[in-house]
Amino acid sequence: MPAAAPKSATDAAPAIDATALTGIEKAAILVMYLERETARQVLRLLTDDEVKKLGMAIALVQHIPDGVIEGVVADFITSLRNVSLVPYTGRDFAQGVLPELVDETRRHVVASAIRRRVGGDFEAFIKTKSHNAIAAVLRDEHPQVQAVALLRMGTENASRVLGILSEEAQYDLTVRMARAERVSGALADDVEDSVRRALEDQDDPLPIGGAQTTARILGRLPREKNQTVIVRLRDEGNELADRLQRLMVVFEDLVTLEDRAIQALLRVVERNDLVVALKGASPEMRMRFLKNLSSRAAADLQDEMDVLGNPRKSLIRTAQENVTTAAQRLHDDGVIVLITGPEEDDQ
Repeated sequence: MPAAAPKSATDAAPAIDATALTGIEKAAILVMYLERETARQVLRLLTDDEVKKLGMAIALVQHIPDGVIEGVVADFITSLRNVSLVPYTGRDFAQGVLPELVDETRRHVVASAIRRRVGGDFEAFIKTKSHNAIAAVLRDEHPQVQAVALLRMGTENASRVLGILSEEAQYDLTVRMARAERVSGALADDVEDSVRRALEDQDDPLPIGGAQTTARILGRLPREKNQTVIVRLRDEGNELADRLQRLMVVFEDLVTLEDRAIQALLRVVERNDLVVALKGASPEMRMRFLKNLSSRAAADLQDEMDVLGNPRKSLIRTAQENVTTAAQRLHDDGVIVLITGPEEDDQ
């Protein structure tokens, strides 16, 4: 008996509507399944920021059924056809098509001249940036560069940036801008490129944790050492003292408490904070608290959590911080012992 013909991947794919995907999700799927050279050509047309966003979307892609891929490609082809039916505006044609129609030796000169006069791309770029960031970048430039940059970024942008600068700079730049009737195209290009690069370098800040990570680092030191730092901050009136102290122990650390410590904590913590905090806790953490209650009290607490539904993450975070703060107060009073130093095998 001949073997049954295998089902195609399309037949096996679940019925998922590709139109339910977001634009960036569709773009991620499309780029992943394009030929490499085609994908390379597409990515060359995107800005650095667009490539970063696309890369983050691609990193989140799991297995995609064939049916969804086909839907994404079909939507893309439809969109491409619709775009092709829309005629170029004069500006689009001048910037995107005309330079390609002239010979290669003149192409750069023609494209640069058109871009400077009708492009408006520098003004559009500046609109996406913080005026304080622009002012900070300009302060490091020569005053003449500052003047050219202000004149090229559009009146609305320039007025807001100029207003942030010092009165002396405002006066000096007003005079320079008023006297700058013309400037060479090469200088204008250099100024725009310099400001672009400086602003783009500020566009990819990496999160490194700040106070939260610092507190966790301090928490790994022996208590006498981290408290020396905290006490000094507090003596100097630094508001970081209380914040770091609060963050040194997080809710998840309470799982290491002994049963008697948890029982002491249960006697002082607010009931509503406890319910919300445990609702968002891990099963292990929830069990550590429930087993230190009587059967009746544990059942009542579980019922309250069930009725609560799904509280917002911000409410859970606040409740867990309140429980942790209560535990820290008990620790400071000598009632319980919180582990804030290094583990035994680290010493």
